[in-house]
Order: sequence, then structure tokens, then C-alpha cells
Amino acid sequence: MSADPSLNACVPTPSRPRGSTVRTARLAAEVLARLYTPFTEYRELSQQYQSTAPDTVRANAETFSEVFPRLTPLIREDELIVGAKRRDAEAAEIIAWFPDGQRNYAAGFAANTPPDRADIRAQAERGLLSPQGSLNHKVVDYAGFIRTGSRQWAQRAREAAEAHSGHERDFALAMELGHLALIRFAHGYATECLRLAETADPGRAEELRSLAEICRKVPAHPAETFHEALQSLWFAYMVAGDGVGRPDVYLWDFYQADLQAGRITPEQAQELIECLLIKLHGDYAEGVYNVSSIHTLTLGGVLPDGSDATNDLTRLFLQAIRSVRLLRPTIYVRLHEGTPQDVLELAVEMLGEGLSEPNFYGDKPILEGLTRIGVPLEGARDYALSGCTEVVLPGKGNWGAPNGWINLALLIDDAIRELAQAPEPTEELLWQIIERRAEELAETCRVCNTYVDEARVDPAYNACLFMPCCLDSCRDLVHGGADSYFGHWEAIGLPNSADMLYAARQLVFEGQESLPGLLEGLDAGDDALICHLRKLPRFGTGHESVDEIAGRLVDLMSRLLEQRSTPLREALVLGHLAGGENMHLCYGQIMGPTLDGRRAGETLADSLAGSQGVTTAGPTGVIRSLCRLDHSRLIAGNVSTLRLLPADFADAESRAKVISLIRTFVSLGGSQLQINVLDRETLLAAQEHPEDHAGLMVRVAGYSADFTHLGRPLQDEIIARCEVAELAN
Repeated sequence: MSADPSLNACVPTPSRPRGSTVRTARLAAEVLARLYTPFTEYRELSQQYQSTAPDTVRANAETFSEVFPRLTPLIREDELIVGAKRRDAEAAEIIAWFPDGQRNYAAGFAANTPPDRADIRAQAERGLLSPQGSLNHKVVDYAGFIRTGSRQWAQRAREAAEAHSGHERDFALAMELGHLALIRFAHGYATECLRLAETADPGRAEELRSLAEICRKVPAHPAETFHEALQSLWFAYMVAGDGVGRPDVYLWDFYQADLQAGRITPEQAQELIECLLIKLHGDYAEGVYNVSSIHTLTLGGVLPDGSDATNDLTRLFLQAIRSVRLLRPTIYVRLHEGTPQDVLELAVEMLGEGLSEPNFYGDKPILEGLTRIGVPLEGARDYALSGCTEVVLPGKGNWGAPNGWINLALLIDDAIRELAQAPEPTEELLWQIIERRAEELAETCRVCNTYVDEARVDPAYNACLFMPCCLDSCRDLVHGGADSYFGHWEAIGLPNSADMLYAARQLVFEGQESLPGLLEGLDAGDDALICHLRKLPRFGTGHESVDEIAGRLVDLMSRLLEQRSTPLREALVLGHLAGGENMHLCYGQIMGPTLDGRRAGETLADSLAGSQGVTTAGPTGVIRSLCRLDHSRLIAGNVSTLRLLPADFADAESRAKVISLIRTFVSLGGSQLQINVLDRETLLAAQEHPEDHAGLMVRVAGYSADFTHLGRPLQDEIIARCEVAELAN
């Protein structure tokens, strides 16, 4: 299989080159043309140095300490941030993940149910819930690590080992081994830089000697300059990966000090940021992924004292992302009433250029929800996003992110069908059935969360290396070493659920139609009935009664989850997102027809913003519906996809309307908002002639992807979202 640069492209290449400098233009071009073959050397060394230590953490540490420093240094021409695993240029295998919308993830996740609970397994197989695991996404303490360094971590670990015995002593020694190995790894790069400098031209030789000094210093010791901080961050990221956290916040003092000392210019800083972005895109994941959210980066927001966190680094990161135009990482800009206007103007310009980035998160409901479940306000203000859109606390917690999914649409369909068996079906009785079933489902989530936590053996060793709380407690991130534990459960199908319940109210409770008769016609595929159901008021159109039903469901499910804890987790919390698994498609494919007019096998709503093809009231209707929900009840993370047209970004006046819409969303209590800038005609043309539209970026669930490399079911589902009105209207 040959390399296809479009697999990694963010948008079709415009007239200007990628990168703000000749250097980053070359590096970006190389990362796009790269063959994404396996990390063969890493695989072989890992097999060769398998530890036999009985303690799992110790075994992980011994293997890591033997393998990581032995990796042959790889420094590409012009790189200013170094560190990479070598790929096998001769390998025929290309590692790849292209979501196609066809995989039945529910069947696989059913294996994560307790083996002694056949009833729960049956529920999972039919798609009522899908337990994923104990730990998925997180953000480690990159901010603290670049300020302390591995030498200090190793010393702390040695002291902890001397103060403990048994497993706790083994854990501390494992932390020491890991950090000493990371120092040796970096020193190997220092040596390689000096070797390459001997034959390089004078300019590059000077850069390589400077890099050698940096690699000799970090990550062993605290960083002191912006360049050192970025290099230390990258070395740590090579080990722990996942969410990058809030780099504009934790790198700000390094940048500011360099500016004041005359060591750096904004242009030089942007070039370094672009080098980091290129490394994130091309040198962490083993394969080529048509998914942006394997790396997630958070900008803006507020500081621990509540003041605006936005700074000139926020702007430089956005400019760098705009410049290199790569698929990864996913970018979130946290918003509040004091977010500077120029930052939003830049973000909206980027969206208008087809980047599908950045996305937005309103701070107010997230902070309200986190403090409600016991997170101190100062800590809550430091939240970041990881994975698709999961809310996490950097360096502090294991919040699952997520632990699993729940299918609200199936819950409501089951309740409606149970009601149809009642002699006198009433709306009050329907809600009693819903509350009972929701209570049962929340309890099942608790049982599954307990099981996956107890069943997991892997201690997430690499992440533990950069979690101070784990060293403080001498326990790993999975088994009690974090400062806080919550269980994220992501709902799917809220818009479908609200639409079903409103249809029942209109046709049965107020219209006096027979519920069994309606369901019989629905199951028989009665076209006239389905057409009638689809013409009823929908969530996402600003209809107050439908929105009230959706809000009631969110409050109910959130309350029931938050009332539950496990031996590990303080509470379970609700979100609403489909993830890279595209659970809206997965669940829809295995479900029968539903009272919202959905036929058997059709997809569920892709986000909170309404079912596909029904948000015809335009963006303002979507915003009204979304903001009638209590987003503080969706703090596990959620997705609201607003569909706009290219014309909405055509000039400054049009973009100002988009900014006003975003600010309105935030002021009314909205949390996550992502914007797809697309039209039906372009998507149909790209489906028919993908070679002419390579790099056409779309937001799918909580991630961006190249539309031309998505599976046909996903493409069709995205096209079905395009029944929207222009913002100008």
C-alpha cells in the first residue's frame, strides 16, 4: 500500500504553502508524504526485553527502562523538536484507522460486562449500554513535569521507596526506573545531535549543537526557556501521549521570560509551535488515522483565580494550527464572557477556511457541574478536554473518559412499547416507566463500572510517570493513585428520545390515537405514518415543549448517575457523544423503528443538535433548543454540531454573525459547540469524485476527519445533516 498524502491532510492545499517558514513547510510536507509503517524497532525491543517481575507495575518499568533508551535516535533534517520512533521503511503493512460507520462496537463492548450477569450481557448486546473500560482518555501533568524534570522525580521516587515496603516500594522504584530511562533516552539524542553536527553545514551545525545542549538538560532538569519547555513536553508526550492539556497557560511564563530577555521573537515561537504540532501529528501514533482526536489540545478559558487565561500564546497556537493545516490535534478554545474578541475572530476565520478547527467549550456550566460533584473551584477552572470532548482534570484524576455509553433512544423506545401494553396509557404512567427503567440502567452502569475497574490489570504505567498524585500515594492511576475518580457515561440519542416522547404526547395523550396501533404501523413500515411523524415538531428547532422533554431526560439521567458511586469512583456522571466509535450509527443499525419516524437500522442523532435533516429552523433554532438543556448536567463531555454554510463565512460581516451566535450560545449556558462548514452539493460531489476533494474536512462526532476517506454509511449520515438554513436568513 502506497502513502496517500490526503490521508493526513486537513484541508485541500490553498495557494499558500503550509508552515510559516521554509523549515516548517518542508517538515509539514514530509509528514504528509510519510509511509506510516509499524514502529518495528520498538516492537522488537519490547518483545526482547519482556520483564518477568511478578508485580505488574515493576514489570512495566523494567521493560520500559530497557527499551526506551535503546531506541535509535531519529533526527530529521531541519527539526527543532526531536524525538521519534523509527518506522520500517520496507514493511508492506500500513497501520491505519478509517472509521467507516459499519463496525458493531456494541457486540465487542458486551464482552466488558460482568461474566456472572447474563442479563446485563443481553442488554449490552441489544445496545442498551456499552461498558468500554476503566480508563480511556486523560491528561497527565505535563505542566508540572516541565518545571521539575525527571531527575527530581527520580529522587522523590527513591525517597518514597526508602519510606515504604512491599507493593508501594515496588511502585516507587518503578517510577525511578522510568525517569532515569527517560533521561538516558534524551542523552542519546544529545549525542546524536553532536554527531550530525560534525558533517552539517554551519547553520544547521549550530542548531544541532544547541539541540544537544537542550537534550542534555531536559527532561532531566527543569526547563528554563520556551524551546526547552517544548522539547521537554515532547519527550514526555512520547511516553504518555493523549491530551496535551492547556499549553498556552503552562508555557506562557517561559515564552514571556524569553521575550523580555530578547531570546525569542513571536515569529520564532510560532515556528517552534509548528514543529511541535508536526511532531504530534506524525510521530506519536503508529499508524495513519482519519481521526483528529487521538491528540486534543485546549486553549483559553480562565485561570485558577477566575481571570481570563487567554494570552499571546493562545493566538500563536491558533496561528500555528492555521498555518500547518494538519488533521491532528483536535483543538478546543474554552470560552467565557471575557474571551477577547480577536481570538474569536481568528477562530472563526479558521473555520471559514475549512479547517474544522477549532471547537468551543463554554466554561460556565462545566465549572458549575464540576463543583456540584465536589471538585474544588480552583481545580475545576483548570479542566481540559481529552479524546473527542471528554472533560478531565490534568494531572489529577481518572475519570474514565468514558467508561461507557448508554442508549437513551432504546431506553425510551422500550418504555413506550411497555406503555402500549397498559390498559390505560397515560403520560404520567409513561414517565413512571421511564424513571424506573432509567433507575435500573443507572444501577447497571454502576455494576459495570465496578466490574471494569476491578477487572483491569494494566496500571497505565506510562501515564503514572507524569502523575504526581500516583507517586504521592505509591499507587497507580487505575487502582486508586489519582486524586479524584468519576465515571463518565456518554448518552446517545437524546434528540430522538425527546422527539419520540413528544410524538406520544401529540398523537396518543392529546390526539387520542391508539399507541398499539401506531407501533403496529411503525413496525410495518407504514410510509404515511413515518412521514407524519417526521413532520411533528423536533428537538433542534427551538420548539419549547420538545426542548422541555429533552431537558427533563437529561436532569433525570444525570441525577440518577450522580447518586451512584463505586468502591473506586466518587460518582458517575453523564455526557452525550458518539466518539470515534460512532455509536450513533452503531446503535441505530441494531435498533428497530422508533416513534420519531426513524426506520429500522437508521442512524440516531449524531449530536445534541438534533436528528439529521430536521433542524430546518436554522442555527438560531438549534441554539435555543441546546441552551434549554442544563449543560452542567453533561459534564462527562458532550457534542453539539452546528451546521453552517460557506456563505456564512464569506466576509467580515458574515463572520461577525457567527461570532455573535457563538457568544449567545455561551451566554445562555451552552458548553461544547463544533461547527461544520459544508453544503450538500460539495459533499455529494466529494462522494462521487473523491480524488477531486481530498482533504475535505468535516466534524463527524467529537472528531474531525477527511470526508473522502470515511466509509459510505458515515458519508451518507453526514450528508443527511445538511438540511439547514443559512445563518444570514
